[in-house]
Amino acid sequence: MENELNESRKNTWRIILKILYFCGIFAIMLWLWMLGIFVISLGSYTPGTSIGFWTLSILSIIVFCFSRLFLKNKKIWKWSGFFILFFLLILALLPVYRWYTVDRFKQLNDRINWFMYAPWRADSKVMVVDAAPEFKITKDLPKIDGAYALYPVYSGVVRAIYLRKEFEKNSREYLSTNGSDVTFQKLIDGDVDLIFSAPPSKKQVADAKKKLLTYEITPFAKEAFVFFVNSKNPVNNLTSEQIRQIYSGKITDWSQIDPRFSGKIKPFQRNQGSGSQTMLEKIMGNTPIMPPLKEDRRGGMGGIINDVAGYRNYQEALGFSFRYFSTEMFRNGDIKLIAVDGIPPTLENIRNGSYPFIVDCCIITVKKRSENIRKIVDFMFSPAGQNLVEKTGYVPIPLEMQIMKKMNKLRRRNNNEETSAFDLYDSRFGEPVRP
Repeated sequence: MENELNESRKNTWRIILKILYFCGIFAIMLWLWMLGIFVISLGSYTPGTSIGFWTLSILSIIVFCFSRLFLKNKKIWKWSGFFILFFLLILALLPVYRWYTVDRFKQLNDRINWFMYAPWRADSKVMVVDAAPEFKITKDLPKIDGAYALYPVYSGVVRAIYLRKEFEKNSREYLSTNGSDVTFQKLIDGDVDLIFSAPPSKKQVADAKKKLLTYEITPFAKEAFVFFVNSKNPVNNLTSEQIRQIYSGKITDWSQIDPRFSGKIKPFQRNQGSGSQTMLEKIMGNTPIMPPLKEDRRGGMGGIINDVAGYRNYQEALGFSFRYFSTEMFRNGDIKLIAVDGIPPTLENIRNGSYPFIVDCCIITVKKRSENIRKIVDFMFSPAGQNLVEKTGYVPIPLEMQIMKKMNKLRRRNNNEETSAFDLYDSRFGEPVRP
């Protein structure tokens, strides 16, 4: 009798321990599930961290533990154990697959160290002008922003004519770089005084008009808008028409261009409002642009955003940017610039105007220019400013060319031709491009 009582007590304790053990496992799984939801809220790159994946895998673990503790049915715990192993295998293989198919291919701006272009950094890549500027800006420093590709230029302007002591009181406010899409918005919102950028897009002109603002645009340099491919791609030239057909979706395989190479073309684009995407839109003219390649990325406020994919150097990839950014700031032998209509994007071909896609680099404002902003403009056309532009790697636009552009503008007005900032500066040498 006593033995039976002891055995009953032992069984009771076993059951209690099993319940406690299962409750502990359940609590751990619940904590892991909540942790998984938190991870997902920060953004995810793979389905391996989706809510469904985590929910099913954790339910499998709970069913497996419950069946082992309380049920005698081997099929249940064997199947649940199989699903656990299956989910673990997916979790292990998905990052490997992601790396092999996406992450191992470098993005265009992966290795750019923006701090290396800080104005007074000891090892700064910013060019120092040969001749001393005629003046310095010592107070009421204008706030400058601009396109990434032009950052070395306007950082060099700051170094040349800003008083260092005054600048370093609030350097982040006086000098920043955000890309053209953000830069134009900051300008019309009054967060910055001037920007260095390619001319605005139609939407950016319209955004300014909504606030009763008009862009004042002063081109100071010329730059090539370039297309590039993987260095192993045998294609060295595309015609303007082929580019339009690729980005409209009519040409989809490299074999349609060069029989030596086949593979579905991956034509990468940029986000709307960026300087390079605006230039692509101008090249395309009235030809519709195909939807851009998309890629999951982390959102600023959490969650997963399916956004325009950044250029990755697949063998079948085609990308575009500005010459200086792709050859100087992103110096990499893994990509090569291609000729357009048989003309390579060299400095000489930019200077003589033979390369088909040339864009102006401009100083742009929307309010009445202060004395200090006029000093910056004057500096850009002084010998020191032209020297800075040329040493950085751009082709300066002489003051004489500016006068020619203003004459073209007056001529159009006198002829009652409809003009806009978009038309006047959508061009080489002030003449509109009409594809």
